Amino acid sequence: MIRRKNYFIKKRFQISFLYRFILLLLLESVLIGWLFMYISNNTLTTGYLNSILRIERTSNFFFIQILFIMLIVGLGITIAGMIIFILLSHRIAGPLYRFEADLKEIGSGDLTKRINLRKTDQLAELKEALNALVGSFDQRMRRIKNNLAMVKKMLAEKDSPENNVKIRKAIELLEDEIDQFKVTSGPGE
Repeated sequence: MIRRKNYFIKKRFQISFLYRFILLLLLESVLIGWLFMYISNNTLTTGYLNSILRIERTSNFFFIQILFIMLIVGLGITIAGMIIFILLSHRIAGPLYRFEADLKEIGSGDLTKRINLRKTDQLAELKEALNALVGSFDQRMRRIKNNLAMVKKMLAEKDSPENNVKIRKAIELLEDEIDQFKVTSGPGE
Protein backbone atom coordinates (compact mmCIF):
# COMPACT_ATOMS: atom_id res chain seq x y z
CA MET A 1 0.00 0.00 0.00
CA ILE A 2 1.36 3.41 -0.97
CA ARG A 3 1.61 5.87 1.93
CA ARG A 4 0.72 9.47 1.33
CA LYS A 5 3.64 11.86 1.83
CA ASN A 6 1.95 15.16 1.07
CA TYR A 7 -1.29 15.84 2.93
CA PHE A 8 -1.90 19.19 1.26
CA ILE A 9 -2.44 18.71 -2.46
CA LYS A 10 -4.36 21.93 -3.13
CA LYS A 11 -3.16 23.79 -0.08
CA ARG A 12 -5.20 26.97 -0.48
CA PHE A 13 -8.46 25.06 -1.03
CA GLN A 14 -7.85 22.63 1.83
CA ILE A 15 -6.76 25.26 4.37
CA SER A 16 -9.67 27.54 3.50
CA PHE A 17 -12.08 24.68 3.90
CA LEU A 18 -10.40 23.60 7.15
CA TYR A 19 -10.72 27.10 8.66
CA ARG A 20 -14.42 27.17 7.86
CA PHE A 21 -14.86 23.71 9.32
CA ILE A 22 -13.10 24.70 12.59
CA LEU A 23 -15.09 27.94 12.78
CA LEU A 24 -18.31 25.95 12.42
CA LEU A 25 -17.26 23.58 15.23
CA LEU A 26 -16.35 26.45 17.55
CA LEU A 27 -19.58 28.26 16.77
CA GLU A 28 -21.52 25.09 17.58
CA SER A 29 -19.73 24.72 20.90
CA VAL A 30 -20.40 28.33 21.90
CA LEU A 31 -24.03 28.04 20.82
CA ILE A 32 -24.57 24.90 22.92
CA GLY A 33 -22.99 26.56 25.98
CA TRP A 34 -25.01 29.75 25.52
CA LEU A 35 -28.22 27.75 25.04
CA PHE A 36 -27.63 25.81 28.26
CA MET A 37 -26.95 29.02 30.17
CA TYR A 38 -30.02 30.72 28.73
CA ILE A 39 -32.37 27.81 29.47
CA SER A 40 -31.03 27.32 33.00
CA ASN A 41 -30.93 31.02 33.87
CA ASN A 42 -34.19 31.06 35.87
CA THR A 43 -33.58 27.82 37.77
CA LEU A 44 -31.84 27.02 41.03
CA THR A 45 -29.46 24.17 41.70
CA THR A 46 -28.26 22.78 44.99
CA GLY A 47 -24.99 21.01 45.34
CA TYR A 48 -22.00 20.49 47.52
CA LEU A 49 -18.66 22.11 46.89
CA ASN A 50 -15.96 20.83 49.26
CA SER A 51 -18.64 19.75 51.78
CA ILE A 52 -20.34 23.13 51.69
CA LEU A 53 -23.96 23.17 50.54
CA ARG A 54 -24.53 25.75 47.84
CA ILE A 55 -27.78 27.00 46.40
CA GLU A 56 -27.24 29.07 43.27
CA ARG A 57 -28.75 29.85 39.93
CA THR A 58 -28.08 26.85 37.67
CA SER A 59 -26.22 28.94 35.10
CA ASN A 60 -23.82 30.25 37.78
CA PHE A 61 -23.45 26.86 39.44
CA PHE A 62 -22.38 25.09 36.24
CA PHE A 63 -20.62 27.96 34.45
CA ILE A 64 -17.03 26.80 35.09
CA GLN A 65 -17.86 23.14 34.40
CA ILE A 66 -19.68 23.95 31.16
CA LEU A 67 -16.82 26.20 30.07
CA PHE A 68 -14.30 23.46 30.86
CA ILE A 69 -16.36 20.80 29.06
CA MET A 70 -16.83 23.08 26.04
CA LEU A 71 -13.08 23.68 25.92
CA ILE A 72 -12.14 19.99 26.16
CA VAL A 73 -14.84 18.75 23.78
CA GLY A 74 -14.25 21.63 21.36
CA LEU A 75 -10.52 20.99 21.32
CA GLY A 76 -10.98 17.22 20.94
CA ILE A 77 -13.53 17.54 18.16
CA THR A 78 -11.42 20.18 16.42
CA ILE A 79 -8.29 18.00 16.45
CA ALA A 80 -10.19 14.88 15.37
CA GLY A 81 -12.08 16.90 12.76
CA MET A 82 -8.88 18.36 11.35
CA ILE A 83 -7.27 14.95 11.01
CA ILE A 84 -10.34 13.40 9.43
CA PHE A 85 -10.89 16.41 7.19
CA ILE A 86 -7.31 16.48 5.91
CA LEU A 87 -7.43 12.77 5.12
CA LEU A 88 -10.87 12.93 3.49
CA SER A 89 -10.25 16.19 1.64
CA HIS A 90 -7.81 14.28 -0.59
CA ARG A 91 -10.84 12.71 -2.23
CA ILE A 92 -11.74 16.16 -3.55
CA ALA A 93 -8.44 18.04 -3.65
CA GLY A 94 -6.65 15.13 -5.34
CA PRO A 95 -9.08 14.98 -8.27
CA LEU A 96 -9.00 18.77 -8.62
CA TYR A 97 -5.21 18.63 -8.86
CA ARG A 98 -5.44 15.75 -11.37
CA PHE A 99 -8.03 17.64 -13.47
CA GLU A 100 -5.81 20.73 -13.63
CA ALA A 101 -2.71 18.78 -14.64
CA ASP A 102 -4.46 16.58 -17.21
CA LEU A 103 -6.50 19.44 -18.71
CA LYS A 104 -3.28 21.40 -19.27
CA GLU A 105 -1.92 18.46 -21.28
CA ILE A 106 -5.20 18.13 -23.20
CA GLY A 107 -5.26 21.90 -23.79
CA SER A 108 -1.80 21.71 -25.30
CA GLY A 109 -3.15 19.27 -27.89
CA ASP A 110 -2.80 15.75 -26.45
CA LEU A 111 -6.26 14.35 -27.20
CA THR A 112 -5.10 10.83 -26.29
CA LYS A 113 -4.86 11.87 -22.62
CA ARG A 114 -7.58 10.57 -20.29
CA ILE A 115 -8.17 11.53 -16.69
CA ASN A 116 -7.70 8.70 -14.18
CA LEU A 117 -8.71 8.84 -10.52
CA ARG A 118 -8.44 6.46 -7.60
CA LYS A 119 -11.53 4.42 -6.76
CA THR A 120 -11.94 6.29 -3.46
CA ASP A 121 -11.79 9.76 -5.06
CA GLN A 122 -14.86 11.93 -5.49
CA LEU A 123 -15.91 13.65 -8.72
CA ALA A 124 -15.99 10.42 -10.75
CA GLU A 125 -18.99 11.69 -12.76
CA LEU A 126 -17.05 14.80 -13.77
CA LYS A 127 -14.10 12.61 -14.77
CA GLU A 128 -16.37 10.49 -16.99
CA ALA A 129 -17.89 13.59 -18.61
CA LEU A 130 -14.48 15.13 -19.27
CA ASN A 131 -13.13 11.87 -20.69
CA ALA A 132 -16.20 11.60 -22.97
CA LEU A 133 -15.61 15.18 -24.14
CA VAL A 134 -11.93 14.54 -24.88
CA GLY A 135 -12.84 11.24 -26.60
CA SER A 136 -15.31 13.07 -28.82
CA PHE A 137 -12.69 15.70 -29.75
CA ASP A 138 -10.18 12.91 -30.39
CA GLN A 139 -12.53 11.15 -32.82
CA ARG A 140 -13.41 14.37 -34.63
CA MET A 141 -9.78 15.40 -34.94
CA ARG A 142 -8.89 11.91 -36.24
CA ARG A 143 -11.56 12.24 -38.97
CA ILE A 144 -10.29 15.72 -39.86
CA LYS A 145 -6.70 14.46 -40.10
CA ASN A 146 -7.76 11.46 -42.22
CA ASN A 147 -9.75 13.68 -44.59
CA LEU A 148 -6.86 16.12 -44.82
CA ALA A 149 -4.44 13.30 -45.64
CA MET A 150 -6.86 12.10 -48.32
CA VAL A 151 -7.05 15.62 -49.85
CA LYS A 152 -3.26 15.89 -49.86
CA LYS A 153 -2.99 12.52 -51.59
CA MET A 154 -5.55 13.52 -54.22
CA LEU A 155 -3.84 16.85 -54.80
CA ALA A 156 -0.64 14.96 -55.52
CA GLU A 157 -2.55 13.03 -58.21
CA LYS A 158 -4.54 16.01 -59.53
CA ASP A 159 -4.01 15.12 -63.17
CA SER A 160 -7.04 12.83 -63.03
CA PRO A 161 -10.42 14.63 -63.67
CA GLU A 162 -12.24 12.30 -61.26
CA ASN A 163 -9.90 13.48 -58.48
CA ASN A 164 -11.47 16.97 -58.66
CA VAL A 165 -14.82 15.46 -57.60
CA LYS A 166 -13.12 13.45 -54.85
CA ILE A 167 -11.22 16.52 -53.65
CA ARG A 168 -14.43 18.58 -53.46
CA LYS A 169 -16.13 15.76 -51.55
CA ALA A 170 -13.20 15.45 -49.12
CA ILE A 171 -13.17 19.23 -48.58
CA GLU A 172 -16.92 19.10 -47.86
CA LEU A 173 -16.29 16.37 -45.27
CA LEU A 174 -13.60 18.53 -43.67
CA GLU A 175 -15.93 21.53 -43.61
CA ASP A 176 -18.71 19.41 -42.05
CA GLU A 177 -16.37 18.24 -39.27
CA ILE A 178 -15.01 21.72 -38.64
CA ASP A 179 -18.47 23.33 -38.74
CA GLN A 180 -19.54 21.18 -35.78
CA PHE A 181 -17.37 23.42 -33.59
CA LYS A 182 -18.59 26.81 -32.46
CA VAL A 183 -15.71 29.24 -32.22
CA THR A 184 -15.31 32.93 -31.48
CA SER A 185 -15.27 35.14 -34.53
CA GLY A 186 -11.89 36.09 -35.85
CA PRO A 187 -10.88 39.28 -37.66
CA GLY A 188 -12.74 39.85 -40.90
CA GLU A 189 -15.54 37.39 -40.11
